[in-house]
Amino acid sequence: MVMDMFGYTPYTLIDTRNEETMFRGLAKRNLYDAPMIRQARGVADYFANDIERIVKDYKIDCVIWPGHMGHKDGSASTGIMRETCRKLGVPYLHIGLDLFDRRYTTPDQVKDKMTKFFSSVGLG
Repeated sequence: MVMDMFGYTPYTLIDTRNEETMFRGLAKRNLYDAPMIRQARGVADYFANDIERIVKDYKIDCVIWPGHMGHKDGSASTGIMRETCRKLGVPYLHIGLDLFDRRYTTPDQVKDKMTKFFSSVGLG
């Protein structure tokens, strides 16, 4: 796994010309660039651009989005992510789930969806 919403953070470089630009850069980084905040509170283009950069940089085989049902921002971006992957020629799988309630999507259902996905795209 090369990207997730908590560990993948393309931080903006901080301008070190003077004290004011440094403080402004640090504030922006902490309020805007922090993991998950950037994707969840930003525009949907962030999902698309991040996926495109990761697919190209790492030459990955597929994108899997385990979308927590409580994160409506991510769920709303699913179509954009799917279209981005289609444009790049990379298989995309969205699995709707609840991180805290197995009844929403059971572990067996997740395994089944992933098995079928990998088999159908020739990766498993």
